[in-house]
Amino acid sequence: MNVQGWVGPTIAISLVIVAISFLVMGGVVLAIGLALRKHTRTVSSQIEKVTSEAKAVTARFRGELEGIADLSTEARGKLRTAIDGAEQRLRDLDALVEVLQEEAEDTALDVAALVRTVRRSGSIFGAARKSLKRRSSRA
Repeated sequence: MNVQGWVGPTIAISLVIVAISFLVMGGVVLAIGLALRKHTRTVSSQIEKVTSEAKAVTARFRGELEGIADLSTEARGKLRTAIDGAEQRLRDLDALVEVLQEEAEDTALDVAALVRTVRRSGSIFGAARKSLKRRSSRA
């Protein structure tokens, strides 16, 4: 087996090219890794900034919500008091209307009795007058 003289140097050159390719790929990966590391730090600082701002906004929003809840509780208490007062006044007004209705009914009955009495009295006086007129016409 006779190997040609050019095969050995060609294989050596190929191995050098492959080794250089791996070194170049390693350098590229290292450059990409360093760029990503720098970019990651930048993104991380931006995320921390956004997070701190979000926490501040959340704290303020929580304070506003608590204020609204307190206001709602206070308004609900005042509304309950107003409703209770209105209910009491309506009960008082209902009692007053009942008393006025009873008084009106009693007054109506009294007026009806008075009218009946006046009619009867008028009939009695009318009968007395007729009787007096008859006597005076006979005499």
